[in-house]
Amino acid sequence: MDENTIVVAKIKAQLSKFSGIISKGFPKAKRRLIKELLYGIQATKDVKLSNISRSLNEQQRLINTEDRLSRNLDDVDFTDGINHQICRLGASRVLEEMVIAIDLGDIRKRFARTMQYLAGIRDGSQREVGNGYWLCKCVAADIEHTRVIPLYCEAYSQEALGFLSENEQLFRAIDMVSRHVGARGIWAIDRGGDREVLFDKFLTRDNPKLIFNS
Repeated sequence: MDENTIVVAKIKAQLSKFSGIISKGFPKAKRRLIKELLYGIQATKDVKLSNISRSLNEQQRLINTEDRLSRNLDDVDFTDGINHQICRLGASRVLEEMVIAIDLGDIRKRFARTMQYLAGIRDGSQREVGNGYWLCKCVAADIEHTRVIPLYCEAYSQEALGFLSENEQLFRAIDMVSRHVGARGIWAIDRGGDREVLFDKFLTRDNPKLIFNS
């Protein structure tokens, strides 16, 4: 067994262990899907199902593998389940004086035309309006930024069924992270964090520690 084969085997074992943790609570078929997606994304450095399917190298037509992945992705929203597990794993490493940063970002889909719930966003990198999806993220970090702990990430669209508001997306993130980390950490919010509803949200919690940068 050469060195590359050993490295690949170790990576597969680590991905299998990690995917098993974050997919707890999902049916067997969905756990397999999450494992295959993680492997395919790492192997191809791409999120297109065609390339992920190719990396799996199954003994059947490529289109059949792609159809299976697409079908299993189409009927379940994995967001809450995976965020719960990620937050549960990270919470034990969040210390009292760590910063818990909330960030509203975006994913620009420059060439997309027919993706589901494609919405207008403001591309923060290019400082222009485009099409894509919004992101709501939470990470914890120490003051020196030597440790960064992911806690929560959700992509959303104002065009999606059931969407209420940006504030509600922030509340979802705050509530989930708070359930796991309790009163530990100092919450930090960048521009747009000085809205009154967020003050009300935090001030109704016990021992809120806030930094607003607006």
